[in-house]
Amino acid sequence: MRLNVDLSINDYDRELFAERRIVLETREGEGLPHIVLKILAMAMFHDPGLQVEPSMDDDDRFKPDLLLRSGDFRPALWVECGQCRVQKLDKITFRHYDARVIMLKRTAREARELMERCRGEVRRLQAIEFIGFDSGFIENVATALTGKNDVVTVISGDSLQLVIGGTTYSTTIHRFRTE
Repeated sequence: MRLNVDLSINDYDRELFAERRIVLETREGEGLPHIVLKILAMAMFHDPGLQVEPSMDDDDRFKPDLLLRSGDFRPALWVECGQCRVQKLDKITFRHYDARVIMLKRTAREARELMERCRGEVRRLQAIEFIGFDSGFIENVATALTGKNDVVTVISGDSLQLVIGGTTYSTTIHRFRTE
């Protein structure tokens, strides 16, 4: 499925008001909830240089959902959405040792559980921020998506609202990190 999204971002903490047009396609094994996570990541980590599913170096077998490169072309921000193996997170954080890694999951519970599974397995666990949302939020937003979407995001602190087709969906942003 192919989705066109006109994304308006209102991030009061960063004093950011931006717009971005993106085209997202579901790949094999991905559903609309995965697309919702990408849209949320685009809003939460908006930067003009943020790329969706970028091509990587030939020697890098892993590919992020979203990527922001530094001035020397190395990953500065690596975002994974949905399903991700612990081994992949270990390899990403080890290989791209100076990159900030974000892991978005559907719920706070899933984010916390993945973080716990990573303990003792991911060498640079402190480099990863795990983010989840209120239970049912991602699925509810996914039902609102159609072929062409106007999506307005409003972010303030740990509060996030999405407006799609005149309907407002609200959630808390649940963030988890290890010390």
